[in-house]
Amino acid sequence: MDVSSRAKWLVLIFSVGLTALLLGALAGGGVVFRTFTAEMENPDFLRQRLKQLEPPSGPAQAKAALVRVGRAVQKPVQPNRTLVGRLVEVRRVVASSEVSGKIVEFPLEEGDLVEAGKTVLARIDDIWARLALEQQQAEWVAAAAELEYQKGELRRLEELFKAAAVTESELHQKQTQIAQLEAKLQQIQAAMAQEQERQKRSVVYAPFDGVVTAKQAELGQYVQPGSPLVEIISRGQIDAQLMVPESAVNHLRLGQTISIGVDPLGEEAVGKVVSITPFGPTASRTFPVRVRIEDPSGRLKVGMSITARIPTGPEKLALVVPKDAVLEKPDEAVVWVVTPDQSASQTGEARPAPVTIDVRLPTEYAVTVQTAQGAELLKPGAQVVIEGGERLMPGQKVQIIP
Repeated sequence: MDVSSRAKWLVLIFSVGLTALLLGALAGGGVVFRTFTAEMENPDFLRQRLKQLEPPSGPAQAKAALVRVGRAVQKPVQPNRTLVGRLVEVRRVVASSEVSGKIVEFPLEEGDLVEAGKTVLARIDDIWARLALEQQQAEWVAAAAELEYQKGELRRLEELFKAAAVTESELHQKQTQIAQLEAKLQQIQAAMAQEQERQKRSVVYAPFDGVVTAKQAELGQYVQPGSPLVEIISRGQIDAQLMVPESAVNHLRLGQTISIGVDPLGEEAVGKVVSITPFGPTASRTFPVRVRIEDPSGRLKVGMSITARIPTGPEKLALVVPKDAVLEKPDEAVVWVVTPDQSASQTGEARPAPVTIDVRLPTEYAVTVQTAQGAELLKPGAQVVIEGGERLMPGQKVQIIP
């Protein structure tokens, strides 16, 4: 048998085998389909399958879920809105030189802490002030000696005048000379005080507790009065700067407490309103407000972004629940209310109450119940689920975790 004939036989055998396999599969599928159809029409078979699928403990409603609960309360709340702002320094100053001279000591770097009246920012060479003071001290000694001599001469002339040995004009001339010497002494003393003050001011101290943010001079540089040395911002306190819309600014008052969220740190801080500027940008119709925050540890930094809740209306009574009790979905918000059993205080049934959120507080929400059935459940004093409510079903038994 040649090669071409052998290939034809192999193709024929493969085709016959594949056809037989397909016919067998079709026949088997038909048998399985008829058997499945017959079983689906058998009520006993269906009841047995449903019994197998049912959980051993019964329906889901009978299973007790572990939850933690809080309380709904009625109390006055104030509507608020969220504003974004930034932290700014309470005080900022550029320390300057008050005398002229070369900087001989400049120990600070950017970021160094300074203490009011104690930390030396810079020391200016005071050699010329010291030399001028020494010269004036010598002049004062000479003028004082001359004054003592002239006073002695005046006493001698007064004796001679009594004896009519000198004229009154000579006496007055000596008195005038003494007055001029006394004036000269006062002038020298004023010049000495000026040089002493110049020496004192050649050392520049920190004006308040703060942090060096920029150096504007260097060691060895010659400065004049008014030349900037370092820039300092205060520490210990920091301000949150907000631009408050015109519709809300009149609901703020000086000394009012405001909750401030420091976004980079994920922390909440409390501050007091210290300034409400009655002039703001015309285009935005907002007004600058500063809220002062105590920051003894220095964790808060100038420039950090903050989120503040400011009041937008007067206080009113509202139903308030813990923040974690409200399960928010794209289309609704629900609070699960636990109705306690009469027999045991730590068990009960959970039922949902649809609500709308009226006011968002840092740890609580003021809500309004949407349905009459929910209003019967969610009342002041009701127990609300704050943990474990994500998988609850209406009427499900719950076990309260203390």
